[in-house]
Amino acid sequence: MYTGKQSNMKDFEIIFKRNYQRLCMFAYQFLENVEDARDVVNDVFEQAWKNYSSLKEESVDAYLYSAVKHRCLNFLEHKKVKHRYIEIVSVFQENIETDYEAYEQLIEKINSVCSRLPDRTRYILSQCYFHHKKYKEVSEELGITTDAVKKHIMKALRILRESINKNQ
Repeated sequence: MYTGKQSNMKDFEIIFKRNYQRLCMFAYQFLENVEDARDVVNDVFEQAWKNYSSLKEESVDAYLYSAVKHRCLNFLEHKKVKHRYIEIVSVFQENIETDYEAYEQLIEKINSVCSRLPDRTRYILSQCYFHHKKYKEVSEELGITTDAVKKHIMKALRILRESINKNQ
């Protein structure tokens, strides 16, 4: 464990300088996007700083690599779910003309389906898609796992998809 506030900052700075570029390259292998890779690595370092006092000096590098890998995988999963949501909305949009009234009906349909979702599922969908929160943030807020958040999102998207298919 690390001790002493001043030495913590210096030690952390050394760890950051030693690992930042390597971790960005590591994240890039998963994400294939430089900005996304940097965002993931920055998030991991932010979390590492918050938990710095509980990190063990001999395993900090392994911790960072593991955290980056998991963040990348979560990012990719979230991106996949977002893509499915966009596909659902696209199906709605393909079926309407460009007039305002049809568009309003589409929005009403989506809102109607969302309002019938179970409370927790509706809340999680809202936080992730409309408030752009990460799965991790929502899971921490609700005291559930990120896998549980994913299951709620997938459930909501399945219900939306089924509702769309019924009306075609």
